[in-house]
Amino acid sequence: MKLLKLFTLAILAVESNALTITQPPKATDAIEATGATEATEAPRLAKRARVKEKIYGKGYQEQQAQKEGKGEPSTTKIPKPWARTITSVSSTKVVLVKPTVIAGVTFSTRPPKTTNGLENWVSLQKDGSPKTIKPEHKGGQIKNGKPDYGTWFGTASIIPMGKDDIKAENMEEDEVYEHHEYIAEDPTYHELNPIIRCTPDRYFKRGMGKHVNSEPFCTPHENQQLKMDKTYFITWFSRYFKDAKKVRVHLSFLKESARQKGLKRSLEDDSESEQNLTKRSSLEKGATIKESSFFYSDWLDVEEGMFPVTILEEWFGKKDWYRKVLISLQPDNVDDEEFDYTKDAVIVEIIKGAVVSKGQFADLKKLEEKWKNDGMNVEYEDSSPYEKYYIMMAVPSCVALFGLGMYIFVMINNKNIDLSHLKKRQSAGRKTTHRRIPFKKKTTPYSELPQYKNDAVTKAD
Repeated sequence: MKLLKLFTLAILAVESNALTITQPPKATDAIEATGATEATEAPRLAKRARVKEKIYGKGYQEQQAQKEGKGEPSTTKIPKPWARTITSVSSTKVVLVKPTVIAGVTFSTRPPKTTNGLENWVSLQKDGSPKTIKPEHKGGQIKNGKPDYGTWFGTASIIPMGKDDIKAENMEEDEVYEHHEYIAEDPTYHELNPIIRCTPDRYFKRGMGKHVNSEPFCTPHENQQLKMDKTYFITWFSRYFKDAKKVRVHLSFLKESARQKGLKRSLEDDSESEQNLTKRSSLEKGATIKESSFFYSDWLDVEEGMFPVTILEEWFGKKDWYRKVLISLQPDNVDDEEFDYTKDAVIVEIIKGAVVSKGQFADLKKLEEKWKNDGMNVEYEDSSPYEKYYIMMAVPSCVALFGLGMYIFVMINNKNIDLSHLKKRQSAGRKTTHRRIPFKKKTTPYSELPQYKNDAVTKAD
């Protein structure tokens, strides 16, 4: 016991020495030592609550900042302007090129100094929305490379040649040979456009029977849905209008017929003329123009071959969820009075898209505001934001309780229920007196087939 007491005292002595803390010098001593006139207190560190790091989803912070009006929508970074030297046969000029970004696609950017065929380019989907294509090098070949337009944009020229020019031995003296040659276009004003160009190879079939080419349009395809607040590219073959230098894009509203809405049977009237049938096939079973040129662009250079259009909310009525629109091109050599909107046109459908509620978590925000103002003289509307949630939770809960009560009631009264009088119904089977259906039985005797060669030989003998 004495040893135990001594051991305990030794431990207490060691702990008392370890807990001895040297006191810092007093403020008065520091003043006397330094000669200062005032004493300043040491800074006190306030106790901070432990903050748990929040993990947000991708783009969540930008989305919340946009909703609260504290941020701007993220856009593609626009490259800086650059100087370009354009050299022609007669002169050389320098222009300042200013890149632009439309629907996430950068136009007029500085081309790379060296190319290897793996540069990204932009294709267009059926509705005219852009899609970036990344070429790949596999097996010594480049897949998904830039499109080859062949001679669609070349200028055909015929050069007459005689025997003296060609010096062919099999030509006669007065024979003339016509040499066809395609002169490639000047790529100066097209190489800065990354979007695929429209050619007759990319035409689609339109009309009721899908038997009419979509010339001069390549995008958008017929009856495609264009959503509100999104940008789509209308593209056309620039060499379609031979005598025109400029074109204008027209958008017109169509009035749907009762047959198109499904309110009338689709029976053709035999008395309709062939002209009306042709018109109906191009305007979707009887749709007519309700409002022509509710939107039209400025005069565009026909060589551009494309025009971006953004679907605006003002194009819809108060009760309209979608509308049929006719897209048509007017060349500059056709007057407004002579222009036919239904000629060489394509029909699309503009829609508002899904309506997303912007008041999510509004009830929780109101409740948090009420808790913050608790204890303060702030008047707050005392209305429970959870009334609708109470109803939504009470209905299935009542149904579940009712089902549980019925189950307990049946289990308790299970012994008092007599179901012996119920018998399982059996099929008549052999006890029936009805005659069977007199199927004709096969009376031809059956002969087995030979299984071995010896059997076949024996039967042959």
